[in-house]
Amino acid sequence: MKRYGRSKKPSPAYDVAGDEEAYRLVTIEPVRTPEGCAGRDWLVYRIAQGGNLITGYRQGDLAAATAEVETIVVALNERRVASKGRPGPKPKSSASAATQAAPVAPPDADDAAG
Repeated sequence: MKRYGRSKKPSPAYDVAGDEEAYRLVTIEPVRTPEGCAGRDWLVYRIAQGGNLITGYRQGDLAAATAEVETIVVALNERRVASKGRPGPKPKSSASAATQAAPVAPPDADDAAG
């Protein structure tokens, strides 16, 4: 079993087997240098989620890029699972209402005449 930190077990977001809406790494393969980029050793990766497809590029060796993209996939799944617990938008607090822009005072009569 893979260890996470100090003998921590992975969070439930890591267990995405059978979840068709989970993000997953589909492919990662070498590609020519993308237009507008420099250097060598570019890879293209594809992450799928349901019917959606995310395409991205990484520079470096395959093992390091795969590890980085898998980290992205885990974070996307954690975010997706965590957001399911919060229905609707965040409620506004009274503090956020106080930080909204104050109404503009009408100009003084002296300023308008001048």
